[in-house]
Amino acid sequence: MYRGKPAIIQNIESWVDAQKKFLEYVSKSEKELENADRLSLVIASRAACAQISRTIKGFDAWLQNPLIIGLMPPEMIKEVQEKLWAIMKELTEFDIQHTAKYGEHLKKVLEQGKIIPPIPLEEGEEEEEQRQRLTYMR
Repeated sequence: MYRGKPAIIQNIESWVDAQKKFLEYVSKSEKELENADRLSLVIASRAACAQISRTIKGFDAWLQNPLIIGLMPPEMIKEVQEKLWAIMKELTEFDIQHTAKYGEHLKKVLEQGKIIPPIPLEEGEEEEEQRQRLTYMR
């Protein structure tokens, strides 16, 4: 029927190969992170955020493509929906837990006067500047 692979098949295979290579890299890197310094942990966390974002954008594009979802069996769509909801809930729960824990830590540090430069405690323009510096909290 087809002489060569259709572009969509090539794209799918390329995506899967890239994801597998990324997972191999992550697996090899995990051992190094056991005793990593703060900068390495931040860089690793940012790489994780970038990969999560890339994967989610891929799923979103996939689910917006009528050709893809028109041919996808309902059980596959259900599997994607259930898995993405589980990931969404877990990530949101982690976000709540981590942000609240950090908020408590920050309150302690502020009370002890250990913040340099000091974070403005007044509401208004200074508070907006603070929010802009802490962009992940938006």
